[in-house]
Parts: sequence; C-alpha cells; structure tokens
Amino acid sequence: MSGTVRCPHCGHVLFAIELPIASTAQSRDVSPPDAPLLLRVAEAARLLNVSRSTMYGLVASGQVPVARVGRSIKVVRAGLEG
Repeated sequence: MSGTVRCPHCGHVLFAIELPIASTAQSRDVSPPDAPLLLRVAEAARLLNVSRSTMYGLVASGQVPVARVGRSIKVVRAGLEG
C-alpha cells in the first residue's frame, strides 16, 4: 500500500508512505483510536509538515480528499494516511 502527495506547482513529493500489505487478520489501524476522522486544513498541514497555503493548494487541486461541512473544508484523515 502506498500513498503520495505532490506539490501542485512543481510536482515535488511532499509526503509519501510505503506500507506492507497485511492480511485481513493482521490488519491494524495506524491512527490512535480516538483520532478524529476529519481534520481542519491547518491540522492536516501540520501532520504533513507543509504550510497552510500549500495544503490549501493540494485541496484545490484535488490531491487531498476533503469533505465539506457547511462552509468548512475538512480533510479526510484516511486519505492522508493511505
């Protein structure tokens, strides 16, 4: 399983993860059990160690999955981890 987030301007890899594919019986969730499913853009930017404006660019380009709650943009945590 792998996931990559690239800069929308230059294509530079901002975040990449490579995980071995585990069988269903051995599958584990990598996030803590109390971790939120949706993150604010600033929280997601901190998690990826990028600036807030870069994160908004990734959201606008569609490279990061989001959910809109009213006028708020929430980043789907599972889309960042996998």
